Amino acid sequence: MKNKRILALDAFRGFTVALMILVNNPGTWSFIYAPLKHAEWEGCTSTDLVFPFFLFVVGIASFFSFKKLDFKLNKTTFLKLFRRSLLIFLIGFLLNFYPFFDTDKPFSLQNIFAKLETVRIFGVLQRIACAYFIGIFLCLLLKSTKKIAMSGVALMLLFWGILIAYNPHNPYDKKENACRAVDLIIPGENHTYTGYSRTFKPDNFDFTIIDNTHFQVKPVNGKNIDINYLSFQSTSNYKFKKEIQDNSLIYTIIIPENANIENASSNAIQQLSNATEKIPFDPEGLLGAMSAAATVIFGFLIGRLINYYSENKEKIVTHLLLFGLLAVFTGMFWGQWFIISKPLWTGSYVLYAGGLAMIVLAFFIWLMDVKQYSQKYIRPFVAFGSNPLFLFVMSGVIAKTMSFAYFNIGDTPLKSWIYNNIYKHVIDPTFGSLMYAITFIAIMWILAEILYRKKIYIKV
Repeated sequence: MKNKRILALDAFRGFTVALMILVNNPGTWSFIYAPLKHAEWEGCTSTDLVFPFFLFVVGIASFFSFKKLDFKLNKTTFLKLFRRSLLIFLIGFLLNFYPFFDTDKPFSLQNIFAKLETVRIFGVLQRIACAYFIGIFLCLLLKSTKKIAMSGVALMLLFWGILIAYNPHNPYDKKENACRAVDLIIPGENHTYTGYSRTFKPDNFDFTIIDNTHFQVKPVNGKNIDINYLSFQSTSNYKFKKEIQDNSLIYTIIIPENANIENASSNAIQQLSNATEKIPFDPEGLLGAMSAAATVIFGFLIGRLINYYSENKEKIVTHLLLFGLLAVFTGMFWGQWFIISKPLWTGSYVLYAGGLAMIVLAFFIWLMDVKQYSQKYIRPFVAFGSNPLFLFVMSGVIAKTMSFAYFNIGDTPLKSWIYNNIYKHVIDPTFGSLMYAITFIAIMWILAEILYRKKIYIKV
């Protein structure tokens, strides 16, 4: 019975890791099916469920790991918790830092230090490390199921209160939120993810022609638009060089040789579409680890439930389905006031995603333990789940390595060349992008299967 329980957990964990690798490795980010995209800010897609599923299973696995130590919070267990958290955080940081220098420039210590000045500090593994440490520390400290559950609720409510206290009028604003404010202090703007953006219409700006190939752009209401992160999209073939001067942008139009430059700036202005402001904000930043720890805590409690009904798998499935549905509907109800948002990792998101995680886990336990279907159908997931962190890190290393200039074919990065020449024209670019991701998953599965067959488990 014990082996079956562990296999069901490995299958669920492996399913989650496989999805994490899939959504992180499309053939091109320009062509992705909607379910494989994150919700821009508010809401939840299937892709937004992957990370909380993994944190949820971290909580379950932690229950069985610390059960061997009788859940005692002493020097031994604290050091184990701290050491593992620190190691996961460092691995995540090194993955961000890899390849440790700018491969477009000669290798040198100066090159390494230059990259250190802008490396992103936080990330997926770093969020796992922080949430794991906070969540499991509270579980070991409080011990009783009731107190542990209350701590998870308290974390979500405290996080909600911080967001509201920081910006009472619009606590979930992309730019003016407490999470971003913390990011800009810890770890600082240069070490923060800048993948989030908001769009403005051209009539938010004044355009002034300087000469034929230069024009100036200035926000009409500059107090809430940071020009340091602003860029315009052109609908023509014009290319621009941007400079910042006195709260305005000076655009130099790059004109091809022998082209007519007469009134180029006037024509370029007419061709500008929406402006995009890139906002320094980290979806795995420090403050959000508070509510993410609640996901780990609820996973720990589900581990306790699974252990309690270890001899009655039907009851485990029934309880998971009931608790899962309750959490989903509670999260949706709370979401009317506290938006469901993965970037902020709101409490409503914790409940909604955690409830769905319970339902999916119930399916795996029903499939493997209640119905006892052949394990060959889920063998790939079990293999992935046996070495989850190692496979996730390796997928990131391989993907980054393929982008090195050393492996370019002509001037084209290896990944782009493979996609453009093999996958892009398979039915259509979006389907080809998915097929590339599936091929990447298959390669990672070969590595997972080799390790699983040889009973090699790389633990952190």
